[in-house]
Amino acid sequence: MLPVTRRFPPAFSRPARKLSAHFSSSSCSPSADRRLTGPLPAYGAVGVARILESPSTPTESTLFTKEFSLTDRIALVTGANRGIGLETALTLAEAGARTVYCVDFQKEPGEDWTKVHSFVERLGRGKLEYINQDVTDQEGMWKVGELIGRREGRLDVCVAGAGTTTGGDVSGLEHPSEQFQRVMSVNTNGVLFTAQAAGQQMMQFKNGGSIILIASVLGSVSMEIREEPNVRDAAYHSSKGAVLSMTRTLACELGPHRIRVNSLSPGFIQTSMTSFLEIPELGKRLSERAPLGRIGRPDELRGVVAWLASDASSFCTGSDIIVSGGLHAW
Repeated sequence: MLPVTRRFPPAFSRPARKLSAHFSSSSCSPSADRRLTGPLPAYGAVGVARILESPSTPTESTLFTKEFSLTDRIALVTGANRGIGLETALTLAEAGARTVYCVDFQKEPGEDWTKVHSFVERLGRGKLEYINQDVTDQEGMWKVGELIGRREGRLDVCVAGAGTTTGGDVSGLEHPSEQFQRVMSVNTNGVLFTAQAAGQQMMQFKNGGSIILIASVLGSVSMEIREEPNVRDAAYHSSKGAVLSMTRTLACELGPHRIRVNSLSPGFIQTSMTSFLEIPELGKRLSERAPLGRIGRPDELRGVVAWLASDASSFCTGSDIIVSGGLHAW
């Protein structure tokens, strides 16, 4: 790989700012209480504020045409060749993103990606682009970010979705070092390198942005693994716990630059990576552990992804959104 010629300060520099730099004061009338408010999006006020602003406000809804819209935005999604990553890429395209760059370690996109690519083409707006890149290669990921920046002149949304598991039942007391490091390299290092690649471009173009780190409910809760030995995986659980901490850290650092960082923690979702759920007895027992009594589908994450990526979640950062069928609620 060619060396990255441009360097940024450690992680991302956070200049000291006064409170007044974060907020602007506004009032509805001279006698109204002054309130601290954030900057309005480019399309102006929405909701009740829009109605009160003018008695002649048009009656069309703005919820999906403005707040949830990703029109003309550029997105980067890793792990996007299949599963949750591919579902995420499609979601962003359907929400109006101009281009969604799909990054994965396979040299060529798979059959599922090709079919989704064709569907997006038929939609007549936006497109998917495939990039072969290993997320564990920091300089390689930074170069992906730079490539997108040069092509598009902006980068608005990032979903760090590439992940892996140990792939079997491993006792935490006997976890081989090489295996542990491999999982951490993809699930933790790769997520950070992806966030760096996107964050650097967001900082450069000064348009703000949304970074979504894919964690897991298993990063914040532990299963009764004495009864479920097939889900023992200290490396996976540890890597996802690290992503939760990373989310909060980056959110605090990048907030002054209008870059939001949140994590999405799925529960057990039926994908090729969770093939162990197809073991009848295990799948049944894990389903019963969730109040909803079943395993989730990738498409059941679409709404949360669209919300986190768009202006609809403009005051949400440093948060973990758990979509687990209630598995965490016990």
